[in-house]
Amino acid sequence: MTNIKITYQILFAIILSLFFYSITFNSYAASHSMSDNGKHISYTDIGHGDPVVFIHAFPTDQRLWQPQREGLKNHFRVITLDLWGFGKSASVDGQAVTMTEYADEVKQLFDQLHIQKAIIGGESMGGYIALAFLQKYPDQVKGLILSDTQCIADSEETKAKREATAQDVLEHGTTQVINGFMPKALTKEASEQLQQVLRNILESQAAKAVASASRGMALRSDTTSVLSNTQLPVLIIAGEQDALINPQQSKSMHELAKNSELVVIENAAHLSSFEQPEKWNQAVIKMFYKS
Repeated sequence: MTNIKITYQILFAIILSLFFYSITFNSYAASHSMSDNGKHISYTDIGHGDPVVFIHAFPTDQRLWQPQREGLKNHFRVITLDLWGFGKSASVDGQAVTMTEYADEVKQLFDQLHIQKAIIGGESMGGYIALAFLQKYPDQVKGLILSDTQCIADSEETKAKREATAQDVLEHGTTQVINGFMPKALTKEASEQLQQVLRNILESQAAKAVASASRGMALRSDTTSVLSNTQLPVLIIAGEQDALINPQQSKSMHELAKNSELVVIENAAHLSSFEQPEKWNQAVIKMFYKS
């Protein structure tokens, strides 16, 4: 019996290692690519059913969504993309890329893939972009998933910090940003493997991408009215231990949105979709999947 138990433990460890390897290398290498008007987009399109477009957090890329691609592909057509400057999409120059400009990138992907309407999901900065997309292209949104994000604009103090971050990464690189982000992105209980996968994703991002996104977030407008006026179904998810965006912001959005569900995920920090993907995916299936 003991030998059987040990064998199962070894087998589980091998499967887990292969999963993390796929996040870091294989799945990303298999991403498709496209270009329009000289701006290249790297994306992945997998599964069948209602399309769900996932927009990644700052400062990551579409590899953040590998657990969703695997966990939701039997329920939805799962589409992920690298925002301009990040991952393998077109580079940027370090100047601000606004949330609306990123939303235009998502619209470009819609057009290229002939998508008329989709559920839009965003993690952190991806949530800002999802709301900007709803504001500009409301007829193409079937529902929203807002994870570890908020609809309020930055305070003047936060705007100043974002500009300082942009200047620092352009001059000194992204190490300080990464070291500051890691303890807030995942809980202390997150496995060393998961932490290393996230660090690998973060370390592969260009300094100009981080600067452009940081400056773009500072320029975003308040989208409270966008959220309060929509009749669309909205799933709001918060990591219980999120130290970057207080879960109270999720509760406030839930009170604003007329047709919303709020899910608070235990044992998750800022990147709840990445740290607790099974719970996160189940919330999405429960809200949006129609068998």
